[in-house]
Amino acid sequence: MRSRDYITTYSGHQFSPLAPDMEAIDLKDIAHALARIGRANGHFSEFYSVGQHCLDCAREALARGCSARQALLCLLHDASEAYMSDITSPVKKHLRQYIAVEDRLLDMIYEKYVPGGIRPREQRVVKEIDNTMLYHEFVNLKGEKLSEEEPGLHITPCFAFTSFWAVEKQYLDLFDELSRNAQQETELRSWQTVGITHANGQWQAAVLSGADCTFTSADTLWDICKTYQDADAVLIDLPVGLPESKEDEGLRPEAELRKVLHGCSAAAVPCRQAVYAADDNAAREENIRVLGRTISPQQTAQRHLLREIDELLLYHNEWKNVLRESRAQVLGDSRRLIIQQYREQLAEAGAKRELEDALCLAVIGQMECRNGSETIPAIPCNDARGVRMQVIIPRK
Repeated sequence: MRSRDYITTYSGHQFSPLAPDMEAIDLKDIAHALARIGRANGHFSEFYSVGQHCLDCAREALARGCSARQALLCLLHDASEAYMSDITSPVKKHLRQYIAVEDRLLDMIYEKYVPGGIRPREQRVVKEIDNTMLYHEFVNLKGEKLSEEEPGLHITPCFAFTSFWAVEKQYLDLFDELSRNAQQETELRSWQTVGITHANGQWQAAVLSGADCTFTSADTLWDICKTYQDADAVLIDLPVGLPESKEDEGLRPEAELRKVLHGCSAAAVPCRQAVYAADDNAAREENIRVLGRTISPQQTAQRHLLREIDELLLYHNEWKNVLRESRAQVLGDSRRLIIQQYREQLAEAGAKRELEDALCLAVIGQMECRNGSETIPAIPCNDARGVRMQVIIPRK
């Protein structure tokens, strides 16, 4: 039998998860499939579908007072499983290419059904509600506690079997309701975005909130992140995600970034082993051992900053893939116009080059909230610790 690179969906679309076509994504297919896919790989005491889980996540979001848009994102957060099924977490975490394909497909689904796609703050809420529901599913359907502390739940889910057709209809009905309400919401017209850089021994941040532009500085990156934990986008102009092997290094965006942005200074990133080395000499030896090359003076000087970024992401999981990497240069000629537009605020803050860079990052965040974004590379991969290696660029 001839092999195929596509699946035939419930509605008859020939869909390739590896090369997804947005036009072929169909909510009827998503609702139908999710109602028939079991959670926990079928190991619960009762059949509890991914569709039921998504419905409960959306209802939990509404019960917490979240917007219809946020609830809609919760409803869609496992929609990629309609086309790719799922792999248990202990296995999936070792399959970085699978995760990259899954993330790309899910981002496309969000983009199709939610204007501008999902934002980092919204992703954090989805993850928190998803984990809360997972905890209570395991308590009720396995008698197992996944953590010592029980997360609070605002709804009372029904963990009994619900027919496939009932779940499918509820999914479609709730989607229609949330989509209508999300379009009517006006509070989402204004976004708070943060751009971060480092200079003169401090972290520098530009914050855009509607028409307001402010600048701030802090001794630690965590001080800025915890202050703006509810921002819609937080971008930084230093590497996020570190290689631990030659294979990892090939997944970093630097080589492609140099091609896209002619003349862009994108130094090769040291390996994680070098970043955590005891001193600069040990760091160079580790980088030669792991990646087969030494470290540039620029990256040697920034080694402590790369470690601070990495530790923040590894110790504060809610910031993983929320604090993301970008570059002021991706704005091209628009960079000069942006600096001119905010010249008064920059003058009051000292008009330093690093503040201009931070401002440009915050503007990229605003552009992303309005129109979505793209990445370099187009299909980014995670590093060995689950941190996505990518550079955010505005959608053209």
